[in-house]
Amino acid sequence: MSIKLRLILSNIAMITVPIILFIITSFLLMIVFLGDIREMANFLPESHNYHKTKQEDTLFFLELKEKSAVNPVELMSKEYLESLNSKLSKIDSGLMVRKNDEVFYRTEDLETVLIDEMPKFGTERSFRSLEEIGDQTFAMKQHDFYLQDGSEVSLFLMRDASPWNQFVRTFFPILFGLCLLILIATNGLLTYFVSKSIIKPISQLKKAAHFIKTGDLEHSITAVRNDEIGQLTQAFEEMRIQLKESHEIQKQYEDNRKELIAHISHDLKTPITSIKGYIEGIRDGVADTPEKRTRYIQTIYTKAVDMDHLIDELFLFSKLDLGKIPFEFERIDIKDYLTDYFEELSFDLRKQNVDLHFQFAPEGHYHVLADREKFKRVLANIINNSLKYMDKAKKELIITMQSTDENVEISIADNGPGIPEESIPFIFNQFYRAEQSRNKLTGGSGLGLSIAKMIIEEHNGVIKLESILTVGTKISICLPHDTCVLRRY
Repeated sequence: MSIKLRLILSNIAMITVPIILFIITSFLLMIVFLGDIREMANFLPESHNYHKTKQEDTLFFLELKEKSAVNPVELMSKEYLESLNSKLSKIDSGLMVRKNDEVFYRTEDLETVLIDEMPKFGTERSFRSLEEIGDQTFAMKQHDFYLQDGSEVSLFLMRDASPWNQFVRTFFPILFGLCLLILIATNGLLTYFVSKSIIKPISQLKKAAHFIKTGDLEHSITAVRNDEIGQLTQAFEEMRIQLKESHEIQKQYEDNRKELIAHISHDLKTPITSIKGYIEGIRDGVADTPEKRTRYIQTIYTKAVDMDHLIDELFLFSKLDLGKIPFEFERIDIKDYLTDYFEELSFDLRKQNVDLHFQFAPEGHYHVLADREKFKRVLANIINNSLKYMDKAKKELIITMQSTDENVEISIADNGPGIPEESIPFIFNQFYRAEQSRNKLTGGSGLGLSIAKMIIEEHNGVIKLESILTVGTKISICLPHDTCVLRRY
């Protein structure tokens, strides 16, 4: 249930519940005070009476009216009026007859009623109404008629309604106070429960926010409701999870940055130390023959080239990492592109005793959007990395390519020593080497595969690695067709 609907229902309940409780309490008090709630019908006007048939006092009053029309002389006989006492006692009523503003007859229970306070002639009422006469209240019926001599006669059938009047006067302050108390209690209880249902989850959110403020991202909260606060709690929990992931990524970046600095320091210091050593050898006369000097100078040049290559790799990696390097994408047939590239590469590979095999299905869609130079850098890094670690007498590189409905997949497999399974998840991390010796044969910047991965991701592609020890390693590149890339944008 939403908070909006909950508040609407609570407001409705704040109105209806006190009214219902007030009505029930009022009727209970009436029963206690009057004895039987049905007795109220004897005091209320007949238009409010719950009886569907006429009551005894009404029938009696009709008889008197009929008598006044048929035989008014007998009606005005005191003997006849005295004979009505038994019927009047049955209906718990009194009778007063007024003739020309004087009391002609009245029963004993109406002795205290002053004639001057009675309703005037001509205000006849056949239905019961409440009249306040003196200090008393009566449920009264009035019938006016003329005698033959022109005298004005009024018949009053009266029932003492003071209990009802006394009830109203006595219990009205009590009922008003009770209504006020019920209203306050109902509103207080409803406000408490509604507020509790809102404040409690908000307090949990506040507590969770405090944990996040202090850097504790492990404290989770669970949304147990489906209202607005439940949705807010769920959003807050998702935010916490994202913050935790961002914090972990940031920590990983920081660790990587420290590792990057350490690797840069190591990989730069090693060739600089060698260069300094050889220069000192030349300066101190250790290289005392032309052959030695030539060898020293060549070594110095090789180390300088290695440093230049390392700096280029670092520069390219940092620009890719910051997204500052531009890509010039164009639509190319990757099949023709790789055919030309591997034809050029095969001459160099033969000198290193490496067999290159390029296999693909002639049919298929091989058009992709790619940056020629950047993609060539990817292929060079992967192949150089494979050549660096090959340890078999017959070295092989097998490149296969196939086209699916949405992608072109290129696989480069070697028959090198393979990579340990525990190293595979980290192989694309910067400066990571599965072989940690950093010797001069297998050493390098450690950034080749990281750069390849970043370039492929800029192409909206995926790069992955599979390896089996002593069998070899396969790196697969998956690029979307040019039509898929255009639809994506």
